[in-house]
Amino acid sequence: MKRSVIITVVLAVILSLGTVYAAPAKDGEWDYTETFDDINSVNDNFDFYFTSTQYDRRAETLEKNWTLSDGTIKRTKNIDKGGSTVNIAIMTFVREVYDNFELSVDYKAGAQTLFWPVAGIRQQIPGKYYLTDGGAGVFMQQSGLITMWGPIVKGNKDGHLFEDKIPNSSGYDPRQWHNMHIYANGTDVTVYIDDTEVLKTSVKSTDYEKGYISLISVNNDCEFDNFKIRALGSSSKAGIEVNHSKYAELGQSLDDIIKNGYSKQKATVNN
Repeated sequence: MKRSVIITVVLAVILSLGTVYAAPAKDGEWDYTETFDDINSVNDNFDFYFTSTQYDRRAETLEKNWTLSDGTIKRTKNIDKGGSTVNIAIMTFVREVYDNFELSVDYKAGAQTLFWPVAGIRQQIPGKYYLTDGGAGVFMQQSGLITMWGPIVKGNKDGHLFEDKIPNSSGYDPRQWHNMHIYANGTDVTVYIDDTEVLKTSVKSTDYEKGYISLISVNNDCEFDNFKIRALGSSSKAGIEVNHSKYAELGQSLDDIIKNGYSKQKATVNN
């Protein structure tokens, strides 16, 4: 077969498979890798939270909602089979915080409900739901719809919601293991599922310098494995529950602003 014909055939195969993975090569130089084999390592580097609504949160232990088994972490408790986006279990990586980063994590959705395993990015408060924090949540719908949702998202849907069908979405099986790879640099965010680019967008610049990464179960018996993260540029030690917004000096707490919005009256009273 002539070389030109071979090139044509290869290009046709590539186009049929969708956008080929083009993120930076994974060279092993991750800042941190968690394989969920050692409960002490997980407890040392993640904090656990639970919220029965989208706004409240409380600190929990790993065992309250999750189980380590066969080298994965699985949501096993407090799942409401008849509920919607309730009973949210959140595990926040608290070793460091990041602005620009590369993240890789394996995930699998469970069968008890139709909801999601989520990666929360650039979050300002550990354990907060991504819609009530300063960042965003990235997840796959059961139907093969990639979704990015949160305050920093420039939506192509109503509000701060960006969605798009992945290539070959009809063949997407949410109950098989998949890999999510997120590359965030400045306001550019690119998401790959199983080495295929599925989302590329520009997010809003925020009033915050760096953010937490969280793995979130939204009312689903999902699993996570092989969490890997590295900074693209600088990272810093966690403990950033500090308000960097333009309202920072006006007296209202960051938690209250994120939950209820800025209130001139509260700020005046607190001052």
